[in-house]
Amino acid sequence: MYVFTIKDNGGSINAVVIRSLLALGGIASLLYHGHDYLYINIIAAVALFAAALFVNRLLTQYKIPVLVLMTAGAFFVLAATLFIPFAALLIAYGLLAKKLYTAPVVKIHSGGVHIIKPFGNTEHAWTEFNNIILKDNLLTLDFRNNTLLQLLVAEISYGTDEQSFNEFCSGFIGI
Repeated sequence: MYVFTIKDNGGSINAVVIRSLLALGGIASLLYHGHDYLYINIIAAVALFAAALFVNRLLTQYKIPVLVLMTAGAFFVLAATLFIPFAALLIAYGLLAKKLYTAPVVKIHSGGVHIIKPFGNTEHAWTEFNNIILKDNLLTLDFRNNTLLQLLVAEISYGTDEQSFNEFCSGFIGI
């Protein structure tokens, strides 16, 4: 059995949820005034909307951890609304996202190819493939239905040699 951990670029589901929570925090900052200073609410709302707009860039390019981003969002919401439960919700989501996240994994064995993702697993038989190749940490799955899946491998199972892996796969695909 060969096991490959796949590089993930930030998780699209995670980014959508973070964007939604930050935007809701911005709306809450505008609607719920915790004090008489309206400019604090406006500054907090602008900061939260900007963070929501650029969440993908913040997570992938600047490598800001989810927990840090959500804590900063919680601070702005708390400063604007003085409502602790929503700020606590943002921090709780940041903690849960960090704790529950699992990297995608591809397991290739004599029974077929098993792709394990955070939100769903798929099993493919060898008859579904034209070819499977590992070259320079790029795993290419060429399906018979004209689908090509290329995955950048973050971690290869211990002792995996590209040539022996490619021979292993071609032995099953050639059957």
